[in-house]
Amino acid sequence: MRCRLQTGAFALAALLAACSVGSDAPPPTFELPAATADVPLDLSHWWTRFDDPRLDDLIDRALANNQDLRAAQARVDEAAALARNVDDLLPLVDLRAGFGRSQTSDRSAFPRFPIVNRRNYTHSIGLDLAYEVDLWGRIRAGDRAALADLAADREALHAVQAGIAARTVEAWFRLVALDQRLRLLRRTGDNRRDALRIQQERRAAGTGTALEVHQAEADLAAIDVLLPRAEEALAAAARALAVLVGAQPREIAAPSTAHPDELPPPPAVPAGLPADLLQRRPDVRSAEAQLAATAARVTEARARYYPTIRLSGSFGQESQDLRDLFIGPATVWNLAGGLTQPLFGIRKLDAQFDSAEARRLAAEATYAKTVQEAFAETLDALGSLAATNRTIDALDRRVAALTESERVASARHGAGAGSFLDLLDARRNRLGAENERIDARLDALLGTIAVFRALGGGFDDR
Repeated sequence: MRCRLQTGAFALAALLAACSVGSDAPPPTFELPAATADVPLDLSHWWTRFDDPRLDDLIDRALANNQDLRAAQARVDEAAALARNVDDLLPLVDLRAGFGRSQTSDRSAFPRFPIVNRRNYTHSIGLDLAYEVDLWGRIRAGDRAALADLAADREALHAVQAGIAARTVEAWFRLVALDQRLRLLRRTGDNRRDALRIQQERRAAGTGTALEVHQAEADLAAIDVLLPRAEEALAAAARALAVLVGAQPREIAAPSTAHPDELPPPPAVPAGLPADLLQRRPDVRSAEAQLAATAARVTEARARYYPTIRLSGSFGQESQDLRDLFIGPATVWNLAGGLTQPLFGIRKLDAQFDSAEARRLAAEATYAKTVQEAFAETLDALGSLAATNRTIDALDRRVAALTESERVASARHGAGAGSFLDLLDARRNRLGAENERIDARLDALLGTIAVFRALGGGFDDR
């Protein structure tokens, strides 16, 4: 009869294990703008759209050697280990084996009977079982929190990976733009050196003036002033890229990165908001996972107010003689259950619950802010790229007009109908416009990178 009662108690506890104090709080909802992108693009590893194997190799090196990425990976590994270490709904079963030997005293206060051996031997083997009935869902809530922490750290790792890739691409194109500006300065210097030679010949022939020679010399010197700074800026950009990809100090001191001569045209990007923007971005997914973790911990803290039911038992063999260990009479077992209800620690439980709820509210606010910033960042990136493209179109027309203006001014000066100062102004204006066009084309590439990142491009293993 007693065994049936104990079995019934265990069955009742198992049925009550499905009970819970309530589900986790859901994430907040938002009034989202309508999607405006026609076809969602696969933006994982978006840098391959530039079709530059050298750039792909640099990004691979940066991802392999970056210390921030190694730290983020270590945090993911830590969260994965903690997720494996959470409480389990299955019973804890341990194998136990032991041997003991003892001897009693013949001079103690309780004398030994003559038929009782002073020396005793004990051999035992068995299984110990311990189980906590998750009556109120505390263990399951802790499991959900640990898994959500792991998901948040993984998304944070993706964000770090995407950031490293984006910084590498940006550094690569800045290097190309600086090299392009340096070569433009050198070509301009060669042209102005030829112009100075022509003015000197015109003065020797009596068709030019000393003023025009000095103006040509000053024009050439203006380029010579810019060249050292442009050369050092290019070397500094090469060193920065070498540091970014984890190069050795010797390579950083003398970088030799081969790169294109011209900035490439940016690849096409979607012209609007995709429908799955919030699912694409790792920062939003990380914030949502952190919110889920804090909500689960609120449920876990609430469950601590309720009784804890623990079951334990053991089954095995025990005998004095090793030869008798596995016979029927040597069988031993026990079964026990217990209930613990907090009484005088309620204030501590209140503090734990209030703390968990405060962390949930903070995570909810962070999640809402992350969503707001995601849409603002995407719209800003799309708007900035569209404005940059319009600027490039205007600069192309400006450079074409100034090139023709320089040609006309050169022809007029050669024919004696125009002043040399007009020619100098035309040259300076064209050089300034060409530099502005290089900067605008770099801005277009950087804007394209910003759009790819704002749309959640990078790494996605959902």
